[in-house]
Amino acid sequence: MDVSVDNAWDDTATALDEIEAVTDDARVVSDAEEGLTEAFTTEDRLHQLDLVHVPRTTSYKLWEDGAFCLEERNQIVSEVSNDLFHLKNSVEKHRPNEEWAAIRERIATTKQRIRHLAWQLDQLSSPKTATYLRRWLPSMMLFAEEAVDGFEVPWTSNPVERAMGEVSKRCKNQWMRWSAAGLEALLQLRLVDYANPEQYQAFKHELLQRSTKTSISCDLSVEATRGEL
Repeated sequence: MDVSVDNAWDDTATALDEIEAVTDDARVVSDAEEGLTEAFTTEDRLHQLDLVHVPRTTSYKLWEDGAFCLEERNQIVSEVSNDLFHLKNSVEKHRPNEEWAAIRERIATTKQRIRHLAWQLDQLSSPKTATYLRRWLPSMMLFAEEAVDGFEVPWTSNPVERAMGEVSKRCKNQWMRWSAAGLEALLQLRLVDYANPEQYQAFKHELLQRSTKTSISCDLSVEATRGEL
């Protein structure tokens, strides 16, 4: 696949297509960043929205619309979250026994409930939230619809986000600033450490034990922001 820094999603998608790293019928699991979804999805390559992001984005859209108080917003978010995770639990319960009818019934119920909620929100002067729910409903349902066809699609991108969190913790340490090249090198190292700790440790020990690595050359600059230096 691809690991890079500051590349446009279109450029990354094109590069991956050129080496045929992503099949035409792959499923893209991500948040609702439109640049990413537009770059990677096609008529055959469909998108699964990370369900963890749906309550957060719904909450933000409700706040943007400004039609409800905090308690009412929380109730609406809870309703959306409960519907989606009820669907997720239904898939996990019925898939092992191939109880496809039960999953189809839950898919239909979830779609109906979210569409009805979107209609209600339109009537109650919350158009951004209503539009968001309608716009992304097919992506919310994909993992369940694919389960009925015998395919397992993740309902969350958390494994990738946890890996990115490992990179983020190191990059943001004490207000560090990185060049694109330095950040990409750090990204590669942290991902190797995250995915294959044994390989990372072997590489680190080999690097540190090389006789030529006896000194470090660097440029240092110091800026005084207050007082005397």
